[in-house]
Amino acid sequence: MSHSLHRQGTEQSLKKDFVLYARSSRWVNREGAGPKLNQIFEIALSEKPVNFGASIYGKNLLTGLDIAEFKKVLEKNVGFICCFSDRESLKRTLKKIKEAQIGISIVVSGLIDEISTMAEDLGLKPHTAFLSLGIHGKKKLLPEETILEITTMCGHGLVAANLARSIMEKVKTETITAAEGARLLARPCPCGIVNTDRCTQLLEQCRTKC
Repeated sequence: MSHSLHRQGTEQSLKKDFVLYARSSRWVNREGAGPKLNQIFEIALSEKPVNFGASIYGKNLLTGLDIAEFKKVLEKNVGFICCFSDRESLKRTLKKIKEAQIGISIVVSGLIDEISTMAEDLGLKPHTAFLSLGIHGKKKLLPEETILEITTMCGHGLVAANLARSIMEKVKTETITAAEGARLLARPCPCGIVNTDRCTQLLEQCRTKC
């Protein structure tokens, strides 16, 4: 799931940012995968993810996604995605999925050391590992780092840099709270992997330091 690999930030900040993706595979197990995806979805919900969604549905938790309707969509969908800010919540989710033996591929994004340790603790052997090699090219054209920390949480690039700047300014002037700003920034990302807990912390830090 390469679009969640390029999240920018400090190690301390990224230690509170994890993405989980459950996905069926064409010609392998997509046929009849709906009930299995729903089972994984219920397990994830039990551990209270920060945000979730599916691009095919066009909505995330913070933009009015109806859970009952979403479950119906999963019957015809290829997968769903969610994010966690708590390592132990993710670990419990993976443990429950492993014990249920559902048969759907699970992809987890986060700091490689954190994910590797978690897998080892749970007796899981990762099939594949993707690593981000960073950004190359004319980096001077990129937004400032404080903006990239926010915009890269949407791997499809739907959270605009100017939107992040506008929200930051409103938080600084106390027009809105950091939590309100985080929810506004998460709205354009239908996948639901903008971590509003982390985003709130980043906006609060910028309010006092930027």
